Amino acid sequence: MTTVPLTRAPGEHPKTDADVLSDAPAPEPTDGPLTPSVGIVELSERVVASILGRCPWLYRAATITLAVFSAVCLVAVATRLSALPLIPIPLFALAWYFLRFLRAADTRRLQLRWALLTALATMVGFWLVSVVARWVSS
Repeated sequence: MTTVPLTRAPGEHPKTDADVLSDAPAPEPTDGPLTPSVGIVELSERVVASILGRCPWLYRAATITLAVFSAVCLVAVATRLSALPLIPIPLFALAWYFLRFLRAADTRRLQLRWALLTALATMVGFWLVSVVARWVSS
């Protein structure tokens, strides 16, 4: 590793780029070709694949969470005596359907696609829960 002093001795000339490059050690050979991330899509694919690889319990937790959300909607129907809380249930079912495809996905691109669709359906379902809560409370 080359260190660069912050100040130079009086009368010493600064190094040129050619001097710095000639002093640098040669890069070590790697096992395979380097494939740098070139965009946000590739980075997102790597992040999703990393999270799904590190947390195999995530599928089960998401399934249980969607079931709890649906059960809360059903309980809200019984307590409010209104059918409006049933509106988000199809979106939670759609999120569960996308989650099944996410579990079966074998490439990073498919994992990213199904993870985004699952998250989107769940978020829209949450948004509908808040909208229905405002309708029922007024």
